Amino acid sequence: MNVFDSEDDFMKLSVDVLVEVGQYICLAACILPGDRKAWSLSEAIVGGNVVRLYKLISAFLDQTCQKRREITVVLGRMVFECIINIKYLIKNASPDLFRSYIHYSLQHEKKLQATILANIESRGGEILDIERRMLASIERSFKASETKPDEIPQKKVRDWGGKNLFEKAKEVGLEDAYLSIISGPSHSVHGNWQELLEYNVEQSEDGFAPCLDWHTPRPQIANAIAIHAVEAAKEYLIYLKYISPRDVEEIIIRLEDLLTRILLLDKHHEMFLVRKQGAS
Repeated sequence: MNVFDSEDDFMKLSVDVLVEVGQYICLAACILPGDRKAWSLSEAIVGGNVVRLYKLISAFLDQTCQKRREITVVLGRMVFECIINIKYLIKNASPDLFRSYIHYSLQHEKKLQATILANIESRGGEILDIERRMLASIERSFKASETKPDEIPQKKVRDWGGKNLFEKAKEVGLEDAYLSIISGPSHSVHGNWQELLEYNVEQSEDGFAPCLDWHTPRPQIANAIAIHAVEAAKEYLIYLKYISPRDVEEIIIRLEDLLTRILLLDKHHEMFLVRKQGAS
């Protein structure tokens, strides 16, 4: 890597290692209890987030290979939030936490159900076909979640688990990384002025002009995702109760080797940036 003369060389390696990380995440997400061949509700909450992590990494890689940095920043933030959620759910696993996670999500369904029923009542009981389908879909969601609408708190639940995302990040040891992996990229998620200034407009002596060109992704986000996703995968494997300690140890040894390679790549990329800065 000391002979690399462009950041594109590092980016190609970052993609390769992240593909490998994604394979391990996919493997972890597909581990089911041998005696049941299916997850319980609580297992589905944690395992479903691992599946989500795999899909988000896949989408991130897709946009990286299409050289669309603007979208990778948005997806990268979603990846990190998913990682924080996985680590927080594992660390604090309890019936109350899982119930809070479900109730937080189903607030929308409860409100939508109430709105539909009110509209039906205002028409004297006439139900539109779309309303019938929507009510059936909402009912299926509540049934699968083993929850009834009247169990959802009347007062709006702002944060599941009683903590916001920063507080969750702090509890799982990611508070120092929060500013760069969550707070900064929020500009891109919400379309703030800073995001427009960096990617979508160009400043000149006359003012501003549209910038329609995509920006090339850089290795930092991909490497950070790879590092933290490996750590989350390790924690998830240890958390599982239905996989033998020997199998867990074998996979974790391989993950540790992968993590060593990722950290080496990230170190050499930083050294490259220092050399490039010194030469300019």
